[in-house]
Amino acid sequence: MPFDKKTPILYYDPKSTARWSTRKYLLYPVRMYRVVAPLASSNGVNILEKAVLGMFRTGITENVEIGLHLGIDKELAALITTQLANRYYVDLRGELTESGREILKNETSMVQNSSVGFIFQDPWTGDLFPRFVERENYTDVRFKESGFLELSLGTTGKPIYQSAFMPQRVENTIERQPSPIEVINAVRQHHRTSRNVRQMNKDNDDEDWSFDRIPALDRVNFIEEEPTDLWLATFIYVPEDISSPNPWNICDPFGLGDSPWLFDKLEKRRKDRTILGLEQFLLQMIGDQRKEQFDKFNDRLTLLDREARLRVERKLSPVIRKWEDLFEDLVALERSYIEAEELTDSKILFDKLENIVTKSQKAAERLLKMLQQDFPTRGVANRLSGNRNLNHQTLNNYAKNAGFQEPLPPKLLNIDRTSIRKAADGGYGSLRALILVALLATPNHSAHPLRLLAPQSPNLLHLLDELAEGRNAATHASDPQDTAQPLKLVDLAPQVDAVYRLVAGALQLSYQP
Repeated sequence: MPFDKKTPILYYDPKSTARWSTRKYLLYPVRMYRVVAPLASSNGVNILEKAVLGMFRTGITENVEIGLHLGIDKELAALITTQLANRYYVDLRGELTESGREILKNETSMVQNSSVGFIFQDPWTGDLFPRFVERENYTDVRFKESGFLELSLGTTGKPIYQSAFMPQRVENTIERQPSPIEVINAVRQHHRTSRNVRQMNKDNDDEDWSFDRIPALDRVNFIEEEPTDLWLATFIYVPEDISSPNPWNICDPFGLGDSPWLFDKLEKRRKDRTILGLEQFLLQMIGDQRKEQFDKFNDRLTLLDREARLRVERKLSPVIRKWEDLFEDLVALERSYIEAEELTDSKILFDKLENIVTKSQKAAERLLKMLQQDFPTRGVANRLSGNRNLNHQTLNNYAKNAGFQEPLPPKLLNIDRTSIRKAADGGYGSLRALILVALLATPNHSAHPLRLLAPQSPNLLHLLDELAEGRNAATHASDPQDTAQPLKLVDLAPQVDAVYRLVAGALQLSYQP
């Protein structure tokens, strides 16, 4: 079925995150599949981690081969393998540890339900929207004398008609049925964003079933093999706040705030002129006040900043913007990471590695200080004595009781009590001191984020300690006289991942690496 004025339109009441001064509706072409997707309750590993563990169980341990079997990039396979090794699920020989076999057994034997719903595919790239809905919600239309289409968005008795931009032609599309893992990822990401939006709106949800962890790829079924071509209705808006980094934003078509994912798609469609008339439509909407900002939108620094923001939002969902300073810390971290990925000059790369470490430390320190507001730490240094050796045992006991791997790293254990007191009572001090202060506060609060994070990331404190040491490692790597193994970007991935896990756990946000 061609995409034209007769193509049905789905409408799920899109809502903007920010106040808008101007908005206009837009129809985006999608291919809709009706599928059966499994749901599972889990607190262990995510679907990709479990799939990689399954590869190790069958004796497939090479990242290239893992990538081919799972349909993922070898670099992603390498990162997942590193994360599994850091969590002691895989040993240095590439074999499952006892913990790895146990987590795989528990995940495989979990009770599952299934849900029937709809997924949506970009017709130009084949990418799935990170959404899953259980019902079709169509809207009526009417045509003006000029032939232009209007959406009927009001009630039956009081219709409200809104004009909408419809692409003139949808050409050069591809036809490809999504893989089971793509379906599961879409379902998982939808649930993650929905949960984060509820958290932002303080809508507590005790639902234990989670799309985040789905063990059975073979339980994905396509009810209808052929997709249905449809339009998805949403709106583009100009933020009321003129200091907003984007001259325009687009709403998630499914009512979950703004959509960085669709924003990125539209920007590509605008640049390659796949959607004729889109740039003119945007220019007319934003007006002269924002035209200069729009013209600069393709600048290198602007593109870099936008990609960094999109990465943070993809990992933690747009809800992370609620914590503005922390969000900016993470954006700065991602900017440095993107720049490092593009570098080949080793001398410049060393500087970027140090920037990544510094900005990761800053984000972790800010988060730990934020925790002190909800979980007071004044006086916790009194739990330590003047005997450093005795304090080592005390701190290890706190780590063990919270569920973390112990013994703790030597440099973390050797932070003196005066530094810990300053961090606990005034919020001053190094990352290591702030880590210990948070740990010493865990017995007072059963819901302390560190206690909740420990079962999933028992080596979190070790990774944060490595992050605290990272600046020295980067400095040594830049010294030609130093014979140590040069630091590489991939070496920092576990520490950056630990920062995101800390942020997600503390703010009760789901995290998608």
